[in-house]
Amino acid sequence: MRDLFMFGVMLSVLPMAFRSPFVAFLLWVFATVFSPQLYLYGFMQGFRYVFVFAGLALLLFWIYKGKKREPSSFKLEGTSVLLALFVLHALLSSAFAMQPNNLVWFRVDVFLKGMVLAFAAPFFLTSRWRIHLTLIVLAAGLGFHGVLDGLKVVASGGGHNIYGIPNSSLADNNLYALAMVMLLPIFLYLAKYSANRYAKWVASIAFALCVLTILGSNSRGGFLALAILGVWYWITSSRKMLALVFVSVVALGVMQFAPERWFERIETIKVASEDQSFLGRVAAWKVSVNIGNDNPLLGGGFHAVQMQWIWNRYKDTPNFIDYNIPSMKAKAAHSNYFQVLGDLGYIGLILFLSLLASAFVNRWKIQAVAAKSKTDTAWATDLATAINLSLVAFMAGGAGVSLAYFELVYLFIMMLPAIHRILVLESAKKKELVSAPQGGVVHV
Repeated sequence: MRDLFMFGVMLSVLPMAFRSPFVAFLLWVFATVFSPQLYLYGFMQGFRYVFVFAGLALLLFWIYKGKKREPSSFKLEGTSVLLALFVLHALLSSAFAMQPNNLVWFRVDVFLKGMVLAFAAPFFLTSRWRIHLTLIVLAAGLGFHGVLDGLKVVASGGGHNIYGIPNSSLADNNLYALAMVMLLPIFLYLAKYSANRYAKWVASIAFALCVLTILGSNSRGGFLALAILGVWYWITSSRKMLALVFVSVVALGVMQFAPERWFERIETIKVASEDQSFLGRVAAWKVSVNIGNDNPLLGGGFHAVQMQWIWNRYKDTPNFIDYNIPSMKAKAAHSNYFQVLGDLGYIGLILFLSLLASAFVNRWKIQAVAAKSKTDTAWATDLATAINLSLVAFMAGGAGVSLAYFELVYLFIMMLPAIHRILVLESAKKKELVSAPQGGVVHV
């Protein structure tokens, strides 16, 4: 029945996608974050939703652009160059990866899907309206999982076990919790700027349910990301008292509704040095550093630290992480930063950190243009701040999880230059209108 329903949905949306490349782009974004295969069990499960919608969006954009029916204000700028260098470096690293490593090219395939989406985004995000619709699609696609799990947490009285989204980049509870934290600022933005009051309520309720999902995941990294997000939200807010009240209300809600097992899990942060899970992370960090030190330019290739023979080769090499690793199974890097260092070397790590830094530079540029503009630009500064809040959560929570190549991060990073370009174009149009000669009565 679900497959028949999905088949019917496809028959209804494909004609709309053929009429507009932007609709195809929205479907591409939705399929990327929603993972529809998770809810299907029959003939529609194997359908390549992302591939079809991505190909359709790019092909139609090329056709419609040639006919001048698709607007585009894209210009090559610093963030695009950084992302291009990062992708090229990752491909070069994969070509010269430490072998045998059967995970390299599988990871390359997943990596490129996310990067193509990020590169394509500025070509489609050419107006405030388009950006707002894209945020709604993101919130609906990824937020659906959070809302569903949040309802299950409520229905079970906190007993629902959350494991993540199977067969996706968020298949682990810690990764899933971090993605939900990253989504919270977007819900707040939609609650503020949606014109329909019911849409505002939906965004607000989704925010609350996603917070419950974060609690239900029992993720210590998710808790730390949520706490840092609250502090950074207060720091960046122009209305400090109102922000403090809001953060306090959320914190009280967390303390009131969090299940007992969540408190027990968070308590283990105090004794992290005795926790075997944490020590496994330390071991992975040490191995990742050794891989990076031995291969500073290109690293060991995607997932090198998870190869047992590579792990055994580097686990006993001393470095600044003073930990004698016992015999154990190879583990994931458990840190965005150590993950990139082991995968792509120091050059890759520098490019990765530069991309994150560019988001804060672009936010500053957006604020600078908005401050000089005489049009309504509050939406742009608030959205740039919301995206930066999401990235702060990613940077904080990512210290303990391997989510360095998460598609949403790079989509957000490329969305900021698009917002800046929209403001610049609107400001230029405003100046043209003001400076244009006016007809009518001549005053002498």
